Amino acid sequence: MKSGQYIYNVNYNEQDYNLCAFEVKALFDDELENKVLFTNKEIDPSVSPFLKNRIKIIYKKKTFHEILDSILADDFRANDFMVQYVAMYKRDPNISQGKKLSKEAGLRIYGYPSFQSPKIMLGITYYQDYWYFGYLKQNNFKWRAHKQKPYSFSSALGVNMAKVLINVASRGDTSKRLIDTCCGVGTVILEGIFAGYDICGWEINPKVAELARLNLTHYEYNAKIVTGDMKDIRDFYDVVIVDLPYNNFSHFDGEKQWSIIRHAKKIANRMIIVTSADIRENLYAEQLKIMDYCRAEKTIKGDFVRYIWICEN
Repeated sequence: MKSGQYIYNVNYNEQDYNLCAFEVKALFDDELENKVLFTNKEIDPSVSPFLKNRIKIIYKKKTFHEILDSILADDFRANDFMVQYVAMYKRDPNISQGKKLSKEAGLRIYGYPSFQSPKIMLGITYYQDYWYFGYLKQNNFKWRAHKQKPYSFSSALGVNMAKVLINVASRGDTSKRLIDTCCGVGTVILEGIFAGYDICGWEINPKVAELARLNLTHYEYNAKIVTGDMKDIRDFYDVVIVDLPYNNFSHFDGEKQWSIIRHAKKIANRMIIVTSADIRENLYAEQLKIMDYCRAEKTIKGDFVRYIWICEN
């Protein structure tokens, strides 16, 4: 198990394992071995559909009482704070004692607690024979409201996948300029704005482009949605996201789709391509480097499959 400045825990359904592992690798450059991750990289859990909590570690001790002693010895101070026990896994033996443990730690902090609207969240947890105490950041799950956007299509990407596309595109670097060249009703755009990215969308169908704008307006988000053919894009971006039109067919063919990929190569060196079929041989034929890929399934039965390809020129 790697050590690090931060400890995260993730949660996913069985069918989402591949998608979660794909995101973790992109964000943290690490493999998903279990649902707890130690790293030195700081990521806001709310940008991910799978990250639940992040603790910036202050103390790591063998016993809970050593944690309490350290809080006292360091004269730890905070105002408007709240201490919360964080269960990193379902069978955590301390879950039932969580409130008691949180109270004991809180009583040793010099300052005024706030249980209604704390400005400082502190977390305590136990994992693999060690106790941890530190600053807690939780996924606020406000992004789930995007699942009820006013306009959508049955074949549109889900919110979870859209969030993952943003994360694998940028690797968590919010300074990256992103473009979604087949943005549809704006599912990916919504998640890009939510996570703080400079992102814009292009959509060739005027009616669909207007639906994307209406979705953005509904959440009071601001981003440019251009009605037009991506062949007319003249700017260069850090990453281009392409959810290829598949028109409910399971096979991948047609010069139209390859034209989209060839134009994507001209506006960014890094591409995130979503397809409904395995097209790796075709991507190699286009002289693209496949940096990583994921086969994502919407259900355990695997009756709705999307391939996500990370490609570079």
